[in-house]
Amino acid sequence: MTEKFSLLNADVIMSYRGNTPEREDNLYAVLRHFDLTYTDYTIWLMEADAAPKFDWRRLSDNKVRHVFFPNSGPFPKAMLYNMGAKLSQSQILIFNDVDCIAEPKNVRDSVSELIHFRQHDVLCPFWEMINVEGALKKRFLEDPRYELFNGIHKNALVPETSILYERNAGGIFIFRRTDFIKVGGLNMQFKGWGGEDSELLHRATRLGLRWSSLGTPLFHLNHDSPNRDGWREQAMPNVELGNQSEHMPIEQLQALADELRQFFVA
Repeated sequence: MTEKFSLLNADVIMSYRGNTPEREDNLYAVLRHFDLTYTDYTIWLMEADAAPKFDWRRLSDNKVRHVFFPNSGPFPKAMLYNMGAKLSQSQILIFNDVDCIAEPKNVRDSVSELIHFRQHDVLCPFWEMINVEGALKKRFLEDPRYELFNGIHKNALVPETSILYERNAGGIFIFRRTDFIKVGGLNMQFKGWGGEDSELLHRATRLGLRWSSLGTPLFHLNHDSPNRDGWREQAMPNVELGNQSEHMPIEQLQALADELRQFFVA
């Protein structure tokens, strides 16, 4: 039986658009994984699409709060994460992509660290991101327990796994809500997929937050492609926007954070 870990009343923010069957299957597996693995949490499932696709008949879980925004344009991930943070009243926010699984003890320990200590301000409970596909992914979809991935890491890959990113700021990151709002949350100028988490990393760390990663893998449930070879070209406007926060004068960066923060107080 899977050991359950208390998340100490943290809120989990997820953004969603079910535009392929793979993405839909990944979502329900991740939601079931949380139910099997953790206690004392609430999930804010923030969906943006032309019409809602989340199906309560596939999952009956009173820990999930579904919020839908009509939006058929480029996926507004930054807005969805910010709105989830705005709706939340929890001290701790876990931002969790709907296709990512972290080592459960690391997630619990990260939440506890941010509640009880001040050595870190933001924690990513992983280092490298490992893609999972094929029969291994199918087994997880059927029984979404972390134990299936025990022993797999970048130096011990198994068939149907591969390194997606050697290191990544996104996937899953954990903030104190006050710190997330203080630095302005995610930049809602980002449109479509990609780049918003790296920009937040640059902005938050330059404004004084201590952002740390733990040395275990994050498991990514495959969709679309097992690599990101063509992503950078498609997301170049987002990449360039993120680079601005890395290099702009600190006074300008603080002014940007002050402007972005107005979303949470309006």
